[in-house]
Amino acid sequence: MKAEESPFSPYWWGTDLTAADIEARPRMGTYGRYGFGDLPPVPFPMTGDLSWLADRPVSDEWSVAGNASESLPSLREACARAAVTLPPAFDRFMATSSLQRRVRSNTACFIDLDTGPVASPVGGGHLIRFLSDQQGCLFWYLHDTEGGDHAVVCSPDFHGTDAEPGPCDPEAICFCAETFEVFLCRFWLENEVWFATTDGTPLPDVATEYIARYREVSA
Repeated sequence: MKAEESPFSPYWWGTDLTAADIEARPRMGTYGRYGFGDLPPVPFPMTGDLSWLADRPVSDEWSVAGNASESLPSLREACARAAVTLPPAFDRFMATSSLQRRVRSNTACFIDLDTGPVASPVGGGHLIRFLSDQQGCLFWYLHDTEGGDHAVVCSPDFHGTDAEPGPCDPEAICFCAETFEVFLCRFWLENEVWFATTDGTPLPDVATEYIARYREVSA
């Protein structure tokens, strides 16, 4: 799904990249809401097979691995009943623990996969929560549309089959990626940039061009 087709305003929720000298990503707290139009393209073809991730180093520290193996069977069954299609890249990632251990989060985000879809409060379709911030600051969702398309959205509000009844702000939901694979690639890459520029871990080979393109936004 393209940003202009989404019922949600486009922004990218992420951490600052000031250590990489990217002026478009100043520190705003634990997370900032940054301009979607400033984002460079992801550096790999998005084919759905996640081959760009498969040969990356496995990390037992800071990985996003969570409850996918426990929740995925129930989610698949619930989606089949609701006629909701899980994107192949999403299903593959959630079914493969070795891929999950290749994605790190500097804020200790973790896979918090819901066991079923819930109705989207805006624009029709369904939301499926799949990633949570450790402190509950933000939550990321798959947005499956009634037409069979999908995107990734983010909100500070908690939605899901296990959500307590209560007020939430539909306007707080932001479109943040055209597909799950695009989201995953950008999330992986930006966290690796953060770790490399802050903790001195190796910088991925594709990160240099990504950083250069991002710096051009503020040039």
